Amino acid sequence: MSAEIIAIGSELTCGARLDTNSQWLSRQLESLGWTVQRHTTLSDSLDVLAAEIAAASERAQVVIITGGLGPTLDDITRDAMAVAFEQPLVRDEESLSQIEAIFAARGRSMPERNHRQAERPRDAAAIPNSCGTAPGILLRHRQTSDQDHPHECVLAALPGVPFEMKRMFLDHVQPAITGSGTVVERVQVRTFGLGESDVEQRLGDLTARGRNPEVGITASEAVISLSITARGCSSEQCSEMIAPIQQQILERLGTAVFATGEQDLHQFVTAELERFGNRVACVEGGSTGGLVAHWLCDHPQYERFLMDARLRCIAPEGQFTTGTSEPRENWERHFRSEVASIRESTGADFVLLTSNQWDSTSDRGVRVRHGYVAVAGPQSFEMCDVSMSGNLAIFRSRAARTALNILRLTAFRR
Repeated sequence: MSAEIIAIGSELTCGARLDTNSQWLSRQLESLGWTVQRHTTLSDSLDVLAAEIAAASERAQVVIITGGLGPTLDDITRDAMAVAFEQPLVRDEESLSQIEAIFAARGRSMPERNHRQAERPRDAAAIPNSCGTAPGILLRHRQTSDQDHPHECVLAALPGVPFEMKRMFLDHVQPAITGSGTVVERVQVRTFGLGESDVEQRLGDLTARGRNPEVGITASEAVISLSITARGCSSEQCSEMIAPIQQQILERLGTAVFATGEQDLHQFVTAELERFGNRVACVEGGSTGGLVAHWLCDHPQYERFLMDARLRCIAPEGQFTTGTSEPRENWERHFRSEVASIRESTGADFVLLTSNQWDSTSDRGVRVRHGYVAVAGPQSFEMCDVSMSGNLAIFRSRAARTALNILRLTAFRR
């Protein structure tokens, strides 16, 4: 059962505002068993809007429209729906009374232009808005272009104000569209340490389209997330379908998997630090800029495991030498020389150290940002070169996660 979302507003198409409504609506629809096939964002053009609304009603069983229900001349969603389904606009007297009551409660008389907010296509119903002056519109359209596969489409137009839109969807639209007959369950697996292509290669046919469950891959600042989505008749059936796929992912990706669910890497690490009773100290240079300690402090009781945090950007001599292994040797010698004294003075079991960052340009003009991270434990010393090219905006967060990942792999294997 398919659904589409149409976001209306020239402020969206020109980039002045970000459309967060469609993301929220997609999650709600998916949780109700509807498969969202398309997001469409359109400017305030009557002919374009009317054509898209009509086309969407032919393709999908549910169409949610946001925006364009205000009182101004550029708010033309109600007009576009009327044109799309060849219906006149009529005034909904109950909606008009509600709008008048809102203005009266504010001690104001209602401007004439607000009358248009009470208009709806003839065969539609008004959706009450308890939070604002813009009623929504609910319209059921019988698709007839495909005589062999006719269907009814439920169209709901909601205000673009997120708070109003969410309340109206939950209270009035959701009850009208819950009969999809499909249950959707999703489990997210979070990984770090492998690239997106490496993950897909190891998963093989698990990521092929058209499967049920379906496995999707997304990458964000070097964290690769796998969404296992199952569609079935019940939650139990979906869980049974997901379990073997999740097990195959764990087997194929091994230690790259750090959590199931929405948990980020630093949240997993802080929980494990508290669970195992480990204590850490951080000495960070510019490659992480204090980000490791900042993330560790997100835990409400970080003082139980974070013994010390320092930001020190003075580099050992010779770190900027390029073209040889000397920078790494200098840094490793520098890191190792500090570990014992830091552990002794802080009482930490593990010390996380990160270098300064510096840039170089290859012979082919590629800019490379350099840096190192290291984690030293009672019986271990692990160091990693975090140098990278490409999207340098994620260098710091990637380096910080690399340090936390080394800690995860060395401290919690028991």
